[in-house]
Amino acid sequence: MTIKKRYGFVIFLLLLALCVAGSIIVGSNGVNAQAGSTDPDEGYTVDVTPADFVKIVDNPYFPLIPGTRWVYAGKLADGSTERIEIEILHETRQVNGVAATILHDTVYQADKLVEETFDWYAQDKDGNVWYLGEAVDNYENGVLVDHHGSWEWGVDGALPGVNMWANPAERLNQTYYQEYYAGQAEDQGQLLSATEQITVSAGSFSEVVQTYDFSALDPDLQEQKFFAPGIGNIKELDLLTGEEVVLVEFTPAPSAVLLPQPTTGMPSGVAAQSERVDLVKPTFSNPLSITNPLLPITLVDQLIQVGEKEGKPHRTEFTLLPITTTIEWDGEKTPVQVLQFVAYLDGRVLEHALDFLAQADDGSVWYFGEDVFNYMDGVVVDNEGTWLASQDGLPAMIMPANPQVGNVYRVENFPAKAFEEVTVMAVNQTLEGPRGFIQGVMFVQQIGLEGTTTIKAFAPGYGEFLAHGEDAAVAVPTDTLVDPLPIELETLRNGANTLFAAAAPEEWDAITATLADMSSAWENHQSTVDLGNLFPLLDTQLAYALNALTVAVTKRDAGATHNAAFAVAIATLDLQMPYRPRAEIDQARFDLWSQRVLVDLQGDEAGAVQGDVTTLELIRDRFAHLLGNADHMQLDKYLAKLRTAVDAKKFAAAATAAHQLIEFLAGLP
Repeated sequence: MTIKKRYGFVIFLLLLALCVAGSIIVGSNGVNAQAGSTDPDEGYTVDVTPADFVKIVDNPYFPLIPGTRWVYAGKLADGSTERIEIEILHETRQVNGVAATILHDTVYQADKLVEETFDWYAQDKDGNVWYLGEAVDNYENGVLVDHHGSWEWGVDGALPGVNMWANPAERLNQTYYQEYYAGQAEDQGQLLSATEQITVSAGSFSEVVQTYDFSALDPDLQEQKFFAPGIGNIKELDLLTGEEVVLVEFTPAPSAVLLPQPTTGMPSGVAAQSERVDLVKPTFSNPLSITNPLLPITLVDQLIQVGEKEGKPHRTEFTLLPITTTIEWDGEKTPVQVLQFVAYLDGRVLEHALDFLAQADDGSVWYFGEDVFNYMDGVVVDNEGTWLASQDGLPAMIMPANPQVGNVYRVENFPAKAFEEVTVMAVNQTLEGPRGFIQGVMFVQQIGLEGTTTIKAFAPGYGEFLAHGEDAAVAVPTDTLVDPLPIELETLRNGANTLFAAAAPEEWDAITATLADMSSAWENHQSTVDLGNLFPLLDTQLAYALNALTVAVTKRDAGATHNAAFAVAIATLDLQMPYRPRAEIDQARFDLWSQRVLVDLQGDEAGAVQGDVTTLELIRDRFAHLLGNADHMQLDKYLAKLRTAVDAKKFAAAATAAHQLIEFLAGLP
């Protein structure tokens, strides 16, 4: 818990000659070197391995229990204020093979962020706390300027140091390295006392450990620090400027309540519980704000993934619905967001689900279950995959707050129903996305109930980016553009709608002419500067559909022309998503699927019609709330009439209802 360095004019010097003259003794693991050494080859070595460390840091003078928070305040030499906020995260980070505890540290001066770090610590078996490195962001006027001060054990020769001894009173006047990255980070410390009595804003403390910190690389770093048992750092004094920073608030970690875990029915290859980061019961103060960078549910209105399955086009739509619900579990009541998942295979609904999600206070995202509906020929065949925390047990972590390599968590944890265990394989990676390269991507490996494994990727601004052979093709508002809608995309959409409603034998000449206009529009769109590099998966989807349409028209195959024209229309609406409000796109999709009902009724495809109506109901849930009450009620009335007729296999009545629905939609603004 290193409160950050401050610099100023020299007021006085203290102890420097004494501190740099002694030997540095580090731990009972055989570490010793000469003070001030800048080259590990000259003597500073460490003799610790991952096997020497335990999983928690509970040294009484430096306790780093996840969930603990400290707030410090002080005044700088120029009279401005300084505030430092520190929190111990629940996640760990792999540092040179050690699962390190993460300390999140933010520093504000005059209410402006000047520094943010993630510090990594671990405790050895003797109780000594080692400092393993830090990731530093330095800011000026709110702008990130550099990462000076960052280092990590095992990278570029950097070595760890001791931040707090197991028995400080036994090591008075000894000096030691707290960190060692030659020429970059060589902070040292000396124990001065273990019997101080200190009073700060947060309280009065006795048996306080006093240290002196300095660095051969920075003469301006000369500080005294004070550590109270059971609390940690309570005060820092800059010996050169006289500036003090003291503890003003201390919030201990809530007593950890572990979530009960199933013990039978596990697939082979699952991780040991000691490797998992999802065992502590989460708390939810603001659960409906789901802003985790790698699963930003409330920041992404809709995400489209496209790919291939069983040799056929596969498509998935994720849409945040305008409703929430509350789930009761383990004596708690937690409001959750509802995410609609719809999967299509070869243009027909294959599965839909309602996913229930909430964000915990530490920033992790939790999965409260899903209502699953699996379809065959437009009819629900089963609800396999359904589970709910309110009925089956407990929520499961779907995304850690700050995922690190090696983290393990279970997205679903019901071996008799649904089971998915995830291991983080890589973080801070780069992938090509819909509009260029995306940084900060995480790759995970998922093991399912049958022991099968899947690789997934999660990306900032998108969430689930790659899974099961599908890639994210577009997301809004992440990919929203301020440019006007290209006229070529309107030509493609209007042409596809026309061909979808046509394809009668006597209309082939007109159809061929319309197709020629569409093909020309597509060529123009592709040749437009900048547009050719946008949304490559959507371009591929539309090109594939347009090619199928060309083949169908050439063969004068009415059924194939209908299907291909519909696919072109859907693909064109996807390409229009960045330019138009998402609700408008869904309303246009709704109109298109209403037309699909009439086409499938003419083809006497009962199963297809069932699926069409289901799709209409799902899309309705995305935009109808934006209509006026009267229009909303009328839309529901016509859709219910269509559903009743289709379920009763009264296809003439269904056609009448579909026409009424289409006419009603035409009258909407």
